[in-house]
Amino acid sequence: MSFASLKPDGTGGKAEVFAEGWLNDKGAYDGRPVDVAPLPDGSLLVSDDYAGALYRITYEE
Repeated sequence: MSFASLKPDGTGGKAEVFAEGWLNDKGAYDGRPVDVAPLPDGSLLVSDDYAGALYRITYEE
């Protein structure tokens, strides 16, 4: 999953990976993120229908 920050005017932005691990060393899928839901504390829930998992992603400064 990637995040792209935008300038205040809505242009530009650098894309960076913030969550990974759904592909193994051989390029085969170990998971498949399907949907994202934000929580009130700013974390994200990510559903993975391939692995049958739900991940919570948090941010630390």
